[in-house]
Amino acid sequence: AAAELLRCDDELLPELLSAARALKEKYHPGVVTYSRKVFLPLTNLCRDYCGYCTFRRDPGEPDAHTMTPDEVLAVAKEGEKLGCTEALFSLGDRPEAIFPEMRETLRHLGYRSTLHYLDGMCELVLRETRLLPHANPGLLSSNWIERLRVSNPSLGLMLESTSTTLAAAHPKGRTPDKLPALRLKTIEDAGKLGVPFTTGILIGMGETLEDRVDSLLAIRRIHERYGYVQEVIVQNFRAKTRIPMAGWAEPDR
Repeated sequence: AAAELLRCDDELLPELLSAARALKEKYHPGVVTYSRKVFLPLTNLCRDYCGYCTFRRDPGEPDAHTMTPDEVLAVAKEGEKLGCTEALFSLGDRPEAIFPEMRETLRHLGYRSTLHYLDGMCELVLRETRLLPHANPGLLSSNWIERLRVSNPSLGLMLESTSTTLAAAHPKGRTPDKLPALRLKTIEDAGKLGVPFTTGILIGMGETLEDRVDSLLAIRRIHERYGYVQEVIVQNFRAKTRIPMAGWAEPDR
């Protein structure tokens, strides 16, 4: 399927974009939707060491931080004053699995894991503000999807790519949460449970154009089965000085 879609060349691109615009206007005429959201980086500690990531930190690094409940509520309430309707929780994957510092932080806060802490903070925001939480916590079991849906009208997880050969982006043995099969399972489990979901792909990590198409088709296949994907993000790689992939070229338009 990817090969068929790629037979078009750059000369056909304006035609394809015009067709996409026409379909959008046919089914959703004059409508553009968006969500005013406040960003809540619950913790930027993470057990994965992705080559492209500018978000993650190790304990002790500059800007490494786990928000306290007071900080979460203060930022949420400020966002509410500014007209936000959504509290977007972002966090690293299971940092307590490798960092004793995170285990101690969680113990001090009274939670067993980062996911338990996230669950508590989603409930806090829902209880104390008019904001609706939307969490992006990484891989989730069906049980955790069920648990988080109580306070989250929607959840999210970037597929990133179906490719398993992105050595620079996902160094072998250092990104246990980035296996495509595991990410697709979380995405599909959310569909089985009927939880509205945001996902998407990353481009410019060393994947081929075929990889990008295959990734989008994988998302489409699951959505056609369950009808629950509310947003598909196409996120481009950006080279930053402090990341392992600092020397990589950014994808062009």
